[in-house]
Amino acid sequence: MAFKRSGSRLVQRKTVCKKVVRKKIVLKKIISKKFVCQKQITKKQITKKQPCQKPICKKQIGKKTPDKKRVCERPAPKKPIRKKHPKHRSAFKAIAGFNQRLYPDELTKVWFQLEEFDLNNEYHPAASIFCPKCTGVYSLTASVSFQTVDFTPVSAHLQIRINGVPKMSDQENVSSRRGIIDASGIIQLKAGDKVEVFAKIYGERAEILGGLATRFEGARIN
Repeated sequence: MAFKRSGSRLVQRKTVCKKVVRKKIVLKKIISKKFVCQKQITKKQITKKQPCQKPICKKQIGKKTPDKKRVCERPAPKKPIRKKHPKHRSAFKAIAGFNQRLYPDELTKVWFQLEEFDLNNEYHPAASIFCPKCTGVYSLTASVSFQTVDFTPVSAHLQIRINGVPKMSDQENVSSRRGIIDASGIIQLKAGDKVEVFAKIYGERAEILGGLATRFEGARIN
């Protein structure tokens, strides 16, 4: 290179300085770019939206939802409770095992000694009494077959009594020597009531005939 004598050193220094300055500027740009790139990367990493997973607290689970507006409603009317009938059925049947005399104008108890069946153990054949264990409506029937000593017309009367009080009865006039009279009906009985059968004849002696025609039977229907 050719330098002037007067200011050759100065010119050379200026050119060197310019080169150095340029190099420094270039280096600064490169460094600044790198630094900016690093900053951008870090910003991107930081600004990435990550799903928020907050721990669920027991208190949040146990929180009650706000109550809705309560509507005042009248309670529905209660249905009447019906008493259930016991599972055990009540029914019986008994017949007369032997003949029995009837005296004129005398009320006589009729005996039904042969028990055919008794579902709930309520009939007592020795006393010929039906004693229900449960309160309810019962159907009762009593029938008596009889014959008179002579061939004169007679009047026969039959009663079904509850605790000694007649509740069902029948009366018939019989012109022949033999006849059958019966009484039946539906009645409400209480537990422990005593049901018996009585017969009476007017005008002449007679005899109650044992067998199937002379029977006492009943059953609970409700």
